[in-house]
Amino acid sequence: MNSRAFGFFSLLLVIGASIVFGMLLGGKLNAPDVAHAAPMQNRLELAPARYVPSGSETIADVVEQSLPAVVSVTATQLTGKEAEESEGEDVPEMWEWLFPPEDEQRGPNRRPRVGEGSGFVISDDGYVLTNNHVVEDADQIEVGMQDGRKFAAEVVGADPSIDLALLKVNPRGETLPTLPLGDSESLRVGEWVIAIGNPLDFEQTVTVGVVSAKERRVPIGATDSMVVSFIQTDAAINFGNSGGPLLDGAGNVIGINTAIRRANFAEGIGFALPINHARAVMDQLLDRGYVRRGYIGITMNRNGIDDTAREWYGLPDGFGVIIDDVAGEGPAERAGLKKGDIIRKVNGERVRDNRDLVGKIASHQPGDHVELEVFRRGGRTFTARATLEDRDEGLAAINNRPLPDREERRATPKSGTGLGITVENLTRELRESMGLGRSVRGVIVADVTFDSEAADKGLLRNSIITKINDDSIAEVDHWIDVVEDLGPGAAVKMEGLQPNGTIFTVFLRVPGQAD
Repeated sequence: MNSRAFGFFSLLLVIGASIVFGMLLGGKLNAPDVAHAAPMQNRLELAPARYVPSGSETIADVVEQSLPAVVSVTATQLTGKEAEESEGEDVPEMWEWLFPPEDEQRGPNRRPRVGEGSGFVISDDGYVLTNNHVVEDADQIEVGMQDGRKFAAEVVGADPSIDLALLKVNPRGETLPTLPLGDSESLRVGEWVIAIGNPLDFEQTVTVGVVSAKERRVPIGATDSMVVSFIQTDAAINFGNSGGPLLDGAGNVIGINTAIRRANFAEGIGFALPINHARAVMDQLLDRGYVRRGYIGITMNRNGIDDTAREWYGLPDGFGVIIDDVAGEGPAERAGLKKGDIIRKVNGERVRDNRDLVGKIASHQPGDHVELEVFRRGGRTFTARATLEDRDEGLAAINNRPLPDREERRATPKSGTGLGITVENLTRELRESMGLGRSVRGVIVADVTFDSEAADKGLLRNSIITKINDDSIAEVDHWIDVVEDLGPGAAVKMEGLQPNGTIFTVFLRVPGQAD
């Protein structure tokens, strides 16, 4: 090879190596970081968010770790208005698979309403998140695990405003697999996400896409678009995906799959509830079964602060909310706010627009105090301190409509009867009133039959039953299963705590005679 040819060949090698190196370097620099969040300071014992270096795990790795904690949710409505109004209605052929055969109907032309969705376990003692619309008005709820186990579930609480429901199952002393919660606020548009659920009865289906957009304000069911926004994704979401997790690349839940857009030949437009919205209300659902949000008592200018309004007020920018009216005797009036004032900041955070103000106020609870930076025409800026009221109550008064009966959304403690006593679940309110920690597991004695052996042997109301024979009792469902398996006439040992906290053991005989 002559020197000219050798020089040309060497030049080609240098150029090729430079291109390859540039591609590798560019790919490394543009690789998205996996977002992660600090462990949530929540009273539920949640798994900490996972951090995985970019590229160290495949989608298949994440899915394999996550699938055991994704559940199916079957909700059955046996009675009620919808069931009664369904008499005589024909079921479209495409929905026939949702309903039982004719011989399983409750009567001529009456069929139970059966809905199916998805969910995921967030604590190893059996708390599950799903959508409110999956379980709303259900008489029976069943949660199915990947390994085939099925559990009866009850609604601990629900928030229709963001389409969220918190369920509880009794794992009977076992620990359940869980999914860690991530930080939806740190999501970036274009980031890869994974949806898992049970679309159209195809269990444990996995789809992959990207975050198409954030903070979408779309009308979904009974949600309140002033307090909730959604993640838009092109990961395939279909009927039955509702309530399932939307995961980031590390396997953290960053959204709850909620709805799809089908009109006008839409394709690849799905919406998920940001997990941070769920984080913000889970403690309230656990405590009282429903969510209370702050309310300030103003009517906001619908057009916001455009260039003309900004010029008229002499504002340096377009941030803030113009007050069109102040509710009489409301928080804003008591704080000294007037029509025409502009709320510029809440607790030091700048207010972008009307929705941002509602979100900031609604993130607080009634009774909370907030500091408002207010601009009044003429150039005066001052700080006002407002004590918030209840959003639902305030809106009901303004719109002259009844207040929703939120107490109905509380989880009514299930009860079980047997051995001469009636027991109920040990709720958080009962724990707090009796000074019991979370480590105490059992059911509380709600009533003792006056002529029973249990009454004769001194068993008292408000005692906590922790064991029957060798079975630990954590919830009423477990109590019922254990008591039903006891044979008539059998001797039974019952252990627990008396109302004063002392340990007791009592031996009873199951009512009835052995065969």
